[in-house]
Amino acid sequence: MIAIVGGGPAALGAALACGSAAQIYERNAFCGKKLLLSGGGQCNFTNSLSKEDFLHALGEYRTWLKPAFYAFDNAAFMQLLEENSCPVYVSEDGKAFPASLKSADLRDTLVRLTMKKGTKIHYGARVQDISPQSSGFLLKVDGDTIKAEKVILASGGAAWPSTGSDGFSYRIGKKLGHEVLAPVPALASVSIRDFPPFDSCAGISLTQSILIIGKDRFYGDLLFTHQGFSGPLILDNSRRMQPGQSIRLVFDPQDRLFALLQKHPKKQISSILQMMSLPRSLCEAILLKLQIPKDIRAAQFNAVYRKRLRAYIAGAEFKIRNIESLNTAMSDYGGIPLSEVSARSMQSRKTPGVYCAGESLAYSLPTGGFSIQMAMSTGYLAALAAMNSV
Repeated sequence: MIAIVGGGPAALGAALACGSAAQIYERNAFCGKKLLLSGGGQCNFTNSLSKEDFLHALGEYRTWLKPAFYAFDNAAFMQLLEENSCPVYVSEDGKAFPASLKSADLRDTLVRLTMKKGTKIHYGARVQDISPQSSGFLLKVDGDTIKAEKVILASGGAAWPSTGSDGFSYRIGKKLGHEVLAPVPALASVSIRDFPPFDSCAGISLTQSILIIGKDRFYGDLLFTHQGFSGPLILDNSRRMQPGQSIRLVFDPQDRLFALLQKHPKKQISSILQMMSLPRSLCEAILLKLQIPKDIRAAQFNAVYRKRLRAYIAGAEFKIRNIESLNTAMSDYGGIPLSEVSARSMQSRKTPGVYCAGESLAYSLPTGGFSIQMAMSTGYLAALAAMNSV
């Protein structure tokens, strides 16, 4: 018997490959508790990008995750749902959802397929320990001892513990010999020190903004909140940030200010800034921050003001007060290092017979459906490898 620990997308992906050879041990009363909350309940489960572009979007993890992706790719995931009474809707930006925009429909379809393939699901089954034996493993489950030939660790990471992702896979990974990386929030929003007057910009979204962290530049869509920033640009890079750190935002990447001042001497400076495709409330907040009168005209804009404004919009500095905690962040970066797991089989290099999948692994992917897809893919590949080695 192959024991699958967890009941999220990584576990269900594994079960689809294992069928009756596996049993799922899920601590909650139902599978996919975190999956149900994904995307505000709409569940952006994958992305319709071409295989090449999808892998490119995985960034620094694309090479390591490539075998898993090819074992069960985005096209296979969408086809599986379409063929099993769960139509798929793909938005203009390539994000794929269940057509009903209800995550429960996707979860129910996966659970139904899992049971149809013969996988037994134990609900309310809290795995407390996993111990290697001379032949297989012993699992302590709510006081009972269960024997398994192989174990697929798919119990999630340490983010959003109320859903069941409480770091168990990290704790058991450490016991099994792994140098587990301490988790930090990922896909998390940030709050900013001394944020006013930018709190007046809450709800504003800027497309293709530039974020500077240290010497590195990142590009994406930015969202202003009442306390700081969110949106893909921040969420995708939050794992690179820490409280007290300064980040910078580029509001004038083409350095257009001087040319616009010269071209439009009679226009107010607030109108000049809006010509850079910046929303009016943001323009006014920038001028208020710099103590520059918003109604001053370009012809009256002296060298002191010009230097101050030009430097600011070329890289406005913000100091991070806090990063959304693991209690509410959508994901985390941490867990079992990829170097300690075979990319071709998902098998632990420290404890043969243990296979790792999904958020138990130390990778962090961007928003847009990539995390759920790769949880399914790594679970599926882990199961194929476990089946072939039984």
